[in-house]
Amino acid sequence: MTGLIFADSNLLIYAMDPNNRAKSRTSTVIIRESVAQMRLVISPQVLNECYLILALKRKFLTAAEAYRYLQTSVRSCTAPVDVRTHAIAVSLERRHTLWWWDSVALASAVQAGYRFFVSEDMNDGQIIEQIRIVNPFTPSALTTLGLT
Repeated sequence: MTGLIFADSNLLIYAMDPNNRAKSRTSTVIIRESVAQMRLVISPQVLNECYLILALKRKFLTAAEAYRYLQTSVRSCTAPVDVRTHAIAVSLERRHTLWWWDSVALASAVQAGYRFFVSEDMNDGQIIEQIRIVNPFTPSALTTLGLT
């Protein structure tokens, strides 16, 4: 299976979570495999959210460590975030009753035509604007994403 995989911030955050080893392992596998296949995509919004959570809110890492960790994802940071993304996000938020920041991230994926949106924050298997939502912590996630 092919198709670019947009990773929501929770995937990158769980990879560094010392308090949830199962989710950390799963997140790390998905990130590693999707990078190896050159299919991982994130947005600047995801980088910003991850930094905030990792360094300032949950403090899993120091600010310097969070910055270095997120720099490893910069090559994957190709998803658009612009005025058009905002307009799409407003529409998605209204039509699908999503949280605002989830709408912005999903709008970025929609705008670029990605196939998968990996997040535990939405309904696994749901299709929104031709993008399949995949909860990374379901037993079928790796198979669905074509990472096995």
